[in-house]
Amino acid sequence: MTTNATLPLVSVLIPAYSHRFFERCLTSALEQTYPRLEVVVCDDSAKNRIREISMRLDTDSLRYIKNPKNLGFSANFTKCFRIAKGEYIKFLNHDDFLHEGCVELMMSQMSAADSGISMAFSKRVMIDENNQRLPDKAVTARLSENDCRFEGRMLGNRLLYHSANFIGEPTTVLFRKSNLQADPDNIFLINGNDYHCLADVSLWLRLLSQGDAVYFRNELSAFRIHSAQEQKKPEVAIKCLTERFTLLEDGLALGFLADRNIYRGAANTVLNMINSTLAAKQFPERFTLTLTDIQRQLNSLLN
Repeated sequence: MTTNATLPLVSVLIPAYSHRFFERCLTSALEQTYPRLEVVVCDDSAKNRIREISMRLDTDSLRYIKNPKNLGFSANFTKCFRIAKGEYIKFLNHDDFLHEGCVELMMSQMSAADSGISMAFSKRVMIDENNQRLPDKAVTARLSENDCRFEGRMLGNRLLYHSANFIGEPTTVLFRKSNLQADPDNIFLINGNDYHCLADVSLWLRLLSQGDAVYFRNELSAFRIHSAQEQKKPEVAIKCLTERFTLLEDGLALGFLADRNIYRGAANTVLNMINSTLAAKQFPERFTLTLTDIQRQLNSLLN
């Protein structure tokens, strides 16, 4: 008979730096129906609002850590991961939230005897600053009408071929901690390449190189679109393109894109994105020079 004490521990990790949507986020973590959970908040903010909310909602399952200085995106995620005690990890962005049965449902498959599953994810919903649902995009469309299992190599190849994150943001995925081969100082580092815009994709590919994924058709999390997000900045938008190029070789090193036709298709997808960006002429010259160099390399690769 399974008791709560013998269930695997799940760490819900919240790398927080803004209090604006934080209370809804933290509440959703603390209200999870899975009975063996720790919720870790690593507070990277300059003020005390996140601390105040955490202390007000404090429970036995909550661990609150105030960073003595601002660590930044990668270091704060890495700190959360490093100090997590759980066998399983569920990142939760501070402006997103989970449906209350999210962890329990995912763990119903992840904690099964089959160790060939390295991650679980689900359909997710986009919301705006006012908690209003936004229409689905191609990357948030339901991948299957039934809960199912995806072979890891196939799913990773599909992600790279389309250069589209249809798996989801950090909030969307639960994974087995031991399956993530991570640099101790930066979990988003692959072969010396630091991923920021595609940080989540860098995690998913490493996990998919280790095993399969289970997918849940129901919406188990929500991620928020709002004006303060970094993706709105030009330098981040450019990095999203340069990282797509870098990810081709890093994906190959992880064992994906072994089929030459799939590799060429993935490279052509990135090239088309860069061609469209250059044609729009919307970025400063320093960014244009970077993209032009990548364009030249891709054309050489494909010819």
